[in-house]
Amino acid sequence: MSWKIGGRFYRRTDFKMTLWYVFTFLISALVVCTFLYLALRYRLLKEVDQFLLDETKEMERVLSQEQKETYFLMRFEDEVMARKYYPYFFQILDEEGKTLHVSKEFREMEYVAHDRVLANAKNGKETREEVYSPGRREAFRIISTPVYENGKLAEIIQLGTHLYFVRQNLAHFRNSILSVLPIILILGTLGGWILARRSLSPIGYVASKTRTITSENLGERLHPRGTDDEMDDLIRTINEMIVRLESSFKRMAEFTADVSHELKTPLCAMRGEAEVLLSKERTSEEYQEGLAHFIEEFDHLNQMINDLILLSKFDATQVELKMSPLRVDLLIRDICNFFQILAEQKGISLDVDASVDVMVMGDKVRLQQLFTNLIDNAIKYTNRGSIHVLLEKNEENLSVKVQDSGIGIPQEEQEKIFKRFYRVDKSRSKETGGVGLGLNIAEWIAQAHHGRIECKSELNQGSTFTVYLPIQQT
Repeated sequence: MSWKIGGRFYRRTDFKMTLWYVFTFLISALVVCTFLYLALRYRLLKEVDQFLLDETKEMERVLSQEQKETYFLMRFEDEVMARKYYPYFFQILDEEGKTLHVSKEFREMEYVAHDRVLANAKNGKETREEVYSPGRREAFRIISTPVYENGKLAEIIQLGTHLYFVRQNLAHFRNSILSVLPIILILGTLGGWILARRSLSPIGYVASKTRTITSENLGERLHPRGTDDEMDDLIRTINEMIVRLESSFKRMAEFTADVSHELKTPLCAMRGEAEVLLSKERTSEEYQEGLAHFIEEFDHLNQMINDLILLSKFDATQVELKMSPLRVDLLIRDICNFFQILAEQKGISLDVDASVDVMVMGDKVRLQQLFTNLIDNAIKYTNRGSIHVLLEKNEENLSVKVQDSGIGIPQEEQEKIFKRFYRVDKSRSKETGGVGLGLNIAEWIAQAHHGRIECKSELNQGSTFTVYLPIQQT
């Protein structure tokens, strides 16, 4: 059990963030400390070099005055070796690299001048080097400086000193860093843990609050902190998702209620008519008339069920559109020719102005269903007058207008007509056989083709439905 708890703890985001914080902090501290260590070492060596160069100039001046006498060099050696801090030792070479004088300390160091020293001296360059004495295991700093007389190399002065105090200062600095680093890591770990917990604390609120929201209380919302940061963006996104879910649940409940009502009405009517037929003996003609009426109701129910199945596929995005280049003007002419007889039976003139040659990318079956619904509605709700279908286009869009002189739609109802099962006049819809799904299907088909559908209408003056579709560019 403890292993499971520990495993869950190691998988926590705040623990991982703290580890990354400590790791990044440790790497940064090591990089900074290494840089400071190297900078300090460079600075100390530079000061030692400056000290040796100053002493070289002084020695060069003194030697030129004393004419390099041996007793003077021995006395000079005793003086510089008596120094407590940074005693230095020297060696003087001729222009060929042979030793003219060497101090005792220099001789014990067993230093041998290499060819690079002589080559640099002949070119007028000094040589700085850090050497280790084999016997003493100690680092020394040596600077070889050429001395010229009358433009010719006269001698090479080599001055050196031990790096004990440099090494000691670097050791003190390194020990101080190693002593402070654990404290810094502990404080950094605590700071990283607190920072991770404070940064992730809103996630706990979001998780606990979201866990309490179900289908029964979708009206609740998460409250932003007011910081306008990424966490507030997450809270706003979740709230928007809840709004969409609430809207979906509401539409689903309304859809279920509407479907139940629409299916219940014809079923109750059919049951009542069947009970009337069975209440007493009927003639064969009466039974045939009742059965014919049942068939009409069955067809009505079957059409409604097919529309509901189609709408459910729309909602689940399971409808696959078979897109291909399509001549809309030819499609409109075929549909209008099909409805021409029905319009003549009602005494309505159906005119088509499809002289525009235009191509769109679309599904022929769905677009045919879209325009069929619009023209069929125009015929149903127009008792006299005319219906005019007009095609127009611009550089980007094709517009198909279906204008009628029918009963029209009240202004306050026009925004609702594309909702499912919505009918402006339910009694008139019963007469025409509609259930309020055709316009909703038409709107979905238009949107699926990256277009839109609009309605303009005046009561008792007629309606105009306009479909906009993007033109296929060639």
